[in-house]
Amino acid sequence: MREVTTEEELEELVKESHQSLVVLKLFAEWCGPCKRAAPEFQKISEEYEGVVFAELNVEEVESAAEDYEITGMPTFLAFKNGEVVDRAIGGNTDAVRKMIEKLK
Repeated sequence: MREVTTEEELEELVKESHQSLVVLKLFAEWCGPCKRAAPEFQKISEEYEGVVFAELNVEEVESAAEDYEITGMPTFLAFKNGEVVDRAIGGNTDAVRKMIEKLK
């Protein structure tokens, strides 16, 4: 799983969605549900070949929360062809699995 720490890395990740489904977890260190969802998201990332998984701390790349209208955390964004095509909000990783299954 890739860690996105700059706006430039985020732009590169979004560009990759022209070739592959990209799933990005946006989180904050202080977020309890984010911490609880982390091991399961790691597990999911190991289950799906051909899907790019990444995570971004919104405290490091502050513009991301505003740019992607993040209203709760964790938020999982799915990108295809350079666009957000779906999102799952909160620590329910089953919703993330369903999103991936629908889009892959």
